[in-house]
Amino acid sequence: MVDPTKHDDARGLVESILRKIPGFRGYLEQEYRRESDHIARMWLADRLEACKAGVGRYQRNLLDARKIDYLDDCERVRTRLDTLVSRVRGAMRGYSGVFDFVRVDEALLDQVYDVDVVLVDEAEWLLKAVDELLVPENDPKTAIPEFLKHVEELHRQFDRRGELLQGLGTDK
Repeated sequence: MVDPTKHDDARGLVESILRKIPGFRGYLEQEYRRESDHIARMWLADRLEACKAGVGRYQRNLLDARKIDYLDDCERVRTRLDTLVSRVRGAMRGYSGVFDFVRVDEALLDQVYDVDVVLVDEAEWLLKAVDELLVPENDPKTAIPEFLKHVEELHRQFDRRGELLQGLGTDK
């Protein structure tokens, strides 16, 4: 997996020269935005997959502790995570034309990036919560709904991101 923070480092000498050609720079920036969008979404999906695995471990702990009344709740969380992973991985790269150089509304793009920050923060919270909230010592009656609340927030933020991106490709 490519580290999103190292994406700029992958640019070669030829690309540096091509960026100086009028018109070509816009094309490269458009492609970089698309590639960066893809890398960020794959990173997010990987984190969500790790959360899903953690919920699976928690389910096994509940089963071992004979707390089977909460297994369905855990499965609901796993299903919602799985659905979100599919949505994130399945979103079209760059949302086809959305990141075109000429038509991008920079203020709207900033809003998309703000939503991306929320998505990353929530995913990081979930990863931490798998090991801190979803533990046998905590009451599943409160831990599972708290975890699910954050999963649902990720769904809402991803919806918001999609709504914003639909507005990026329109000429005004």
